[in-house]
Formats: sequence, C-alpha cells, structure tokens
Amino acid sequence: MTNYNEILRLKNLGINNSQIAAAIGCSRTTVIAVLKKAGEKGLTHPTTEKMSNRELANILFPSESGNLRYKMPDYDYIHREMAKSGMTLQLLPCKA
Repeated sequence: MTNYNEILRLKNLGINNSQIAAAIGCSRTTVIAVLKKAGEKGLTHPTTEKMSNRELANILFPSESGNLRYKMPDYDYIHREMAKSGMTLQLLPCKA
C-alpha cells in the first residue's frame, strides 16, 4: 500500500516528485496523483499527520478503496453443460 502520509510529509519538506518516488518505492505518477488529489481536497502534511494511511486512502481515492465485487459463475449451468458428451471447458460458451 502506498504511504500517503510520507508522500505529503516529503512534499512539505520541498523534495521533488522523483526523489519522493525513489524514497517511497513507488512510481512518480503515483506521487503526482496523490499530490493532485490532496490538493483538490485541501490536505497538507500538518493536517494529515495523525491520520492513518487507510483513512487517507478513503479520503483521496474513495472508489478505489472499497471492496471489489465479482460476479460468481453459474456453477449449475457449467455442471449441466459439462455433463454433455464431448463438452470441454474450451467449448463452453461464455454466459454473461
């Protein structure tokens, strides 16, 4: 997980984005995206010092920090189709 507090702290110290990315171990584009979102939300290092990274993630990127949901396969359909003679998983039609 990206260390949002450290990115904001280092930027507050005047360190450039490339050096922050090297120090944190993430890409420069990640640093830029975090700083852009923090600027939009009005967040700076002194105000976020006591927040956890999870709290900052929820504030900066609310849609990305939620639980991912996947559609479960229809196992009854797969079982019925696989029972047919000559059916393989490669031949099984995709049922969306």
